[in-house]
Amino acid sequence: MFSENNRISGRQMYRLMTYDLLGIGTLLVPQMLAKTAGRDGILSIGIGMAAALAYLWILRRLAPPAQESYPEYMERQLGRIGGGIVQAGYLIYLVLFAGYVAYLFADIILRDLLRGESFYLVLSVIMLLVLYGLAGGIEGRARVYEMLFWFLLIPLFLMLFAAADEVCTDYWAPLGMSSLKGVAGGAYGVFLNLSFAFLLLFSGTYVKRQETLFAAGKRAILFVGCLHAVLYLVLEGIFGVPALAGMDYPAVTLMSTVKISGGFLKRTDAFMFGVWFFTLYALLNSCVFYGSSIAEELCKPILKMPKGKKYMWIFYGSVAVAASAAAICFYRSRAVFDWYERFLWYVGTPFLVLAPVFAAQKKWGRRLLALAVICAVVLLVMTGCAPAELEDRDFPIEIAVRDTKDAGLAWYEAEQAGNRMVDYSHLKVLILEQEFVEDEAAVQEWLAFLKEKSEVPRNAYVVVTEDAEALLAQSETLGEAVGDYLEEQFENVSQIKKQAYPTIGSLYQEMDNRQETLFLPYVTVKDEKPAVEQYYVWKRGMPAGMVDAEAARLAFFTQNRMREYGLPLEEGMLLLSDATNEITFSEKDGVREVLVTIHCSGSVQGTGGKENKKELALLAEDYMNRMAANVQRKRQVDLTDSYRKLGGAARGWYEEYQECGENYEEEVAIVYQVKINWIHLS
Repeated sequence: MFSENNRISGRQMYRLMTYDLLGIGTLLVPQMLAKTAGRDGILSIGIGMAAALAYLWILRRLAPPAQESYPEYMERQLGRIGGGIVQAGYLIYLVLFAGYVAYLFADIILRDLLRGESFYLVLSVIMLLVLYGLAGGIEGRARVYEMLFWFLLIPLFLMLFAAADEVCTDYWAPLGMSSLKGVAGGAYGVFLNLSFAFLLLFSGTYVKRQETLFAAGKRAILFVGCLHAVLYLVLEGIFGVPALAGMDYPAVTLMSTVKISGGFLKRTDAFMFGVWFFTLYALLNSCVFYGSSIAEELCKPILKMPKGKKYMWIFYGSVAVAASAAAICFYRSRAVFDWYERFLWYVGTPFLVLAPVFAAQKKWGRRLLALAVICAVVLLVMTGCAPAELEDRDFPIEIAVRDTKDAGLAWYEAEQAGNRMVDYSHLKVLILEQEFVEDEAAVQEWLAFLKEKSEVPRNAYVVVTEDAEALLAQSETLGEAVGDYLEEQFENVSQIKKQAYPTIGSLYQEMDNRQETLFLPYVTVKDEKPAVEQYYVWKRGMPAGMVDAEAARLAFFTQNRMREYGLPLEEGMLLLSDATNEITFSEKDGVREVLVTIHCSGSVQGTGGKENKKELALLAEDYMNRMAANVQRKRQVDLTDSYRKLGGAARGWYEEYQECGENYEEEVAIVYQVKINWIHLS
């Protein structure tokens, strides 16, 4: 049996605080860091963590004595009026922040789970669940969150581990390009998220010892800060800083991008939404709970209400209604939402830092408080439903975009005009006709439209074809949808790794990043089946024409995106595998050279093992160099995709080609060097 003594353990407090810091931080911190600090965001995280730990140390020194509540302590130090003013400040902060969290909570539900539902209905359900959670008190919530802790975090860690395979470490460089102001702004944003540890001041009566309380807070800050660092590196390595800065909830987007091998879990974003559901729910619970406690302390002398749990429901309901009103304001007016975020940065967080200082200084606290109220007033003046059932939904597997007219949006408008709701969550492949792809302006408009709508899953593959209608007609011959067939080929049949095949998310990223060369499969019909014998090149966000499949395979092998690469010999085949590739940059006598060194295993099939190993290595080098030079001359395409590595390996080149990237392929020479570890000659 559990005791009902209104006490929780240090471990439970640690997990409660982790929930409070984790949810909203993982949603908002990555985008904020990309906007302010860029690639130096990892440095901002370290500074922000250090500032949060220093803040926690200050709170520990200024905390009230054991078993005295923080509101009582403030009244004792500042007097009834002074203490009431500070408590009112905390109450306003918590109510507005609860509304902010409720708005974000409802927004991600509507974006990623229940598209088309009513915001007001979703918000009402969330608030009813919050009130239901408060019925068990802090002990009941602590027990539930303690049991769920690892059930939520282990899947999150597994998803980050699965995503690591898609991380491009070249996106992490160059460092030191952001201004001091940008790094400091990012650090302040991280501190803003971690400063919610101020709730520990109000939690002193729920634990036996103050040391336990602040030790739990320290562990929570370290854990969440380290998780922020790992998450930011993964997001930066997959999406790139420019694309990351343009995403609303990049962590949620990441979960929809990761593909689990075997296909047993298609909607990873829906599965992983449980992490944000429970963490945001816990944070919203904390805001309403502590806000209600403060409201009770403020109203108790005025209303002469006896202290009792049944009277607390008046305050729970009042705070929940006020938070709902704030959430509705944020939903209905973007200007109000932006104003609140400025308020949070420039008023709310400084208040959290300074309020404990006011309370601790009994003599000077009242004078400082009066001055702070005046400054806050001046600063404020200056800153001045139709659900659809499954049977009423359509789930397209593939979509064809044929026309340049209306930027290829005719398919979307036609489907939306029907009587049934179109659900794109099962979409596998987007089929683009070549004529459409070659209209750069139309493609950019189309991508911007899809990105804004966010209905098409980011992990849907993108292919190019001459006649989309003829390709789609092969469904009857195949006995399955063309989208299903192509997905199976890309993920489970081809020697090419699935990461090599571009998705709509890849195109979104290159629209912003303009760093990579993508090879879109050019699908034709051969022997009544879809086949890929050419690839359409999408170079740094622009169409660059077609290359044959052999050139694309060399590009994939060079970029570690192909398991095995075969070179034809007169009487057999040279097979290269297990490649690790290194790219170096050099300049001599005005000639810029990109040296690609491939270390791999090799074997020869079909020739009886009579070849000279050195000659075979030279043959492979000559073949690759001729192939790369031919594609570079005809299409100005670099098969090694070395441009994306400039930031980390050739900073001077990187800064130069930021202004004239279109000249890069014309001004560098690509040289292959192959070193083979022979394992079999037969």
